[in-house]
Amino acid sequence: MMKKNKQSSRSFTAFVVTWAFAILTITGIVLYIVPQGRIAYWTHWSLAGLGKEQWGDLHMIFGGVFIAAGILHLWFNWKPFKKYFADRAKGHFELKQEVITSLVFTVALFFMAIFSIPPVSYVFDLNDVIKDSWISSPDLEPPFGHAEEASLAGLAKRMDLDLEKSLLALEQAGIEVASPRDSLDRIARANHLRPVDVYAVIRVHQLKQETIDLFSMSEVDIEEKYAGTGIGRKTLNEIADMTGLDATVISGRLAASGFEMGESENLRAVADRYEISPMDVLKTMLIEDYRIGE
Repeated sequence: MMKKNKQSSRSFTAFVVTWAFAILTITGIVLYIVPQGRIAYWTHWSLAGLGKEQWGDLHMIFGGVFIAAGILHLWFNWKPFKKYFADRAKGHFELKQEVITSLVFTVALFFMAIFSIPPVSYVFDLNDVIKDSWISSPDLEPPFGHAEEASLAGLAKRMDLDLEKSLLALEQAGIEVASPRDSLDRIARANHLRPVDVYAVIRVHQLKQETIDLFSMSEVDIEEKYAGTGIGRKTLNEIADMTGLDATVISGRLAASGFEMGESENLRAVADRYEISPMDVLKTMLIEDYRIGE
C-alpha cells in the first residue's frame, strides 16, 4: 500500500511538473510580447482577460511550483537517478564531455545575456521591437511614468491643465468624477474606460505656456519635465514638435557635440550608440553648448 502511495505521489509530481512547465511556457511568451508597463497600465492592456500584472503573477507562482515540484520529482527518483549517472560515469567517458560542454554553453549564455552580446542580444532587440509595436500612436504614450496612479488634481498641476475646465469636459463627456483626488485609473475603471481615454478628454485644456522658455531651462528643469515620459522613443522631428524648436537647430546642436541622428532614429538608439542616456541626448538638444558631464 505504501509503495502504491509513493508511486501515486511520483505520478502526481510528474504531472505537476508538466503542467507547470506548460503554463510557464505560455506566460513566458506573453511576458515577452507584452507592451511596456507604462503603456500596459495606461491602456488597461489585457490578453485573454488578464492584465500584465496577472500574467506576471501567474509566471511567478508557477515558477515556484515548477521548482518545488522539480525538487520533489528528483527526491522521489533519486535512487534510479543516482544509479543512472553512476553507470554512465563507469561505462562512458562521453558523459564527462557532455557535462563540460553543457557547462561551457551555459556559462557562455550567461555572460552573453549580461553583456548583451550577439546572438543573444538579438533576442533582446526583438523584444524591444515587439513591445514598441504596441504603440501605434503617440497618443497612447502617458504624459509621464505611472500617470494613471496620479490624482486628477495632481495630474492637472503637473501637466498645467485647467482643473475646472477639465472637470467640466469630463462631465460633458459623461465621465463621472467622485473627487479630483481620485486617480485617473480609479476614474477610468468606475466609468469602464481606460486612463488614456480619460486623459484624451482633458489634455486639450492645457494652460498656455508662453512663460516657459525652453532656452532658459536648466538640466534639472528638463529632467523634471521629461523624465519618465518615454522620451527615449521620440524621434528628432517628434522632439521638435513637442518642444516647438526648429528641427535644424536641434540637429545642429547634436552635430556640434559630435552626435549623429537619423530621421527615423529615436533618442534611445542614439544614446545606445554613444553609450550615454536618452536624457543626455535631450539635454544636448535643448541646452545650447551643453556638454555631458560638465
